[in-house]
Amino acid sequence: MMKNKKFFFGIDGGGTHSRIALTDEQGNILAEAQAGSTNIYSVTTEEVFKNLSMLVDTAVKAVGIDRYDLTAGCLGSAGLGREREQKIFREFFDSFLGAIPVKLCSDAETLLCGGLQGLEGYCLIAGTGSVAFGRSINGMLVRAGGHGYMLGDEGSAAWIGRTAIARTLRSLEHRDLPTQMLEPVLKAAGLAQSGDLVQYVHHDADKAKIAALAPLVTSAARDGDPLALDILFTGAKELALLARSVVDQSPMIGRRELVIAGGVIEHDEIITGKLMEILCLEMPDMAVMKPKGTALEGACILAKNY
Repeated sequence: MMKNKKFFFGIDGGGTHSRIALTDEQGNILAEAQAGSTNIYSVTTEEVFKNLSMLVDTAVKAVGIDRYDLTAGCLGSAGLGREREQKIFREFFDSFLGAIPVKLCSDAETLLCGGLQGLEGYCLIAGTGSVAFGRSINGMLVRAGGHGYMLGDEGSAAWIGRTAIARTLRSLEHRDLPTQMLEPVLKAAGLAQSGDLVQYVHHDADKAKIAALAPLVTSAARDGDPLALDILFTGAKELALLARSVVDQSPMIGRRELVIAGGVIEHDEIITGKLMEILCLEMPDMAVMKPKGTALEGACILAKNY
C-alpha cells in the first residue's frame, strides 16, 4: 500500500546545519531529521554529499520506505542560484536517487514559499546580507540585491556595521552627524583607537565580524544617537528600494503579498518600523507580513509542485 502513495522531501540547507522534512500528498509531515552543512563553501563536497545522504536515508527509514519510493524533492540553499553549483548537486541526486526529480533553488525562494504558504508573491530578507525576490505562480523569478557586503547588501547587518564604521570615522573629522558609537565599536572589535579601524576593516574582519556590530548601532539609536538613527533610517529606505525593484520588475505576479524576514527584521524594531512605514506609503495595496511558515515548509511546497 505504501508503494501507491506519493512522498515528497524538502531540505532547508545551511552552512552549519541542514534539515529535511518528508511529507505526503496532503502536506502532512511524516518524518524530520537534521544533519551538518550542505554548503560546498563551508565544508568539503564529500561531506556535503554525506550529509545529504544521511538526511534522506534517515527520513525514509523513519517512514518505512526506500529512497527510490520518493516522488520528488527540493533542496533550498544559499548559492544554488548559479548553474555551476546546481550542476554539482544535480549530479549527486541523479546518482543517489536516479530519475526522481529534485528542484534546486536558493534559500530565498524556499523562504518566500514557506513564508507565504504558497507559490506566488514577494519576499524581502535582511539578515547578515539582504535580497528581495518575487515569484510568479509558474515559477518565474525576479530578484534585487544579494550582491554581497562588498558590493551591496544594503540594509543588512553587514551593511549596518560597515556603514557605522565608515560614518563614525567621518564624524570624527566633522564630516557627518555627531555620534557616541566610537567607543562601543572599538570595544566590540577589540581595538584601542580609531586609526586601528582601517587595518581591521581592510585586513582583519570578515563579513560576520562586521555584521556583529549591527546591534551596537541599534542600541545607540534607541538612546537617540543621531548618526545611528540616520544609518537605520537609510537602511530602511534601501530595503524598501529592494522591495520596490522586484515589484516593478514583475507585472506578471498577481499576489500582492510581501513577507519580510531575517535577523535585522526580527531584532531591530527601528529599521523594521521605518520600513513598514515606507512600504505602507509607497505600496498601500501590498500586504506586508512576517513569515507564516518556515523555509523548510517552503522546500516541501516546492517539492510537491515540482
